[in-house]
Amino acid sequence: MMWSDRYNYYSIKSDLQHKKNAETGSVMKMLLQTGNFVQQDHQSLCNADHFPWTSITLAETKEGSFSSSKRQTDFINLIDIVCSKGKDIDQQLYLKTFLAIAEKLNWNLYLEADDEGNENVIVKRMH
Repeated sequence: MMWSDRYNYYSIKSDLQHKKNAETGSVMKMLLQTGNFVQQDHQSLCNADHFPWTSITLAETKEGSFSSSKRQTDFINLIDIVCSKGKDIDQQLYLKTFLAIAEKLNWNLYLEADDEGNENVIVKRMH
């Protein structure tokens, strides 16, 4: 697991075993429709100018490990997200955006490791 004082590492997935897939093209379209991200290649996005620094990779994984590839996959089971942890950035903006995406897929948003050392923490929507 990754922990950093500069970055938050999130993932959106159905569960810890990556049991459910989603069609790559529809997930890419959903992310682009937020207006917060710009497509870089067939499986990665970065933040739009108005949104805080974000790097997103759409991946198909068996056990959580993956690498970027020139090979396009029809389905993904993991949205890997790295974003800034800067004190000047409203973290709720990230959470609101990522939770909305997870909700649309009926998946969960996970924080890879929190500041207390807990791993794969499910992030819940605050009401």
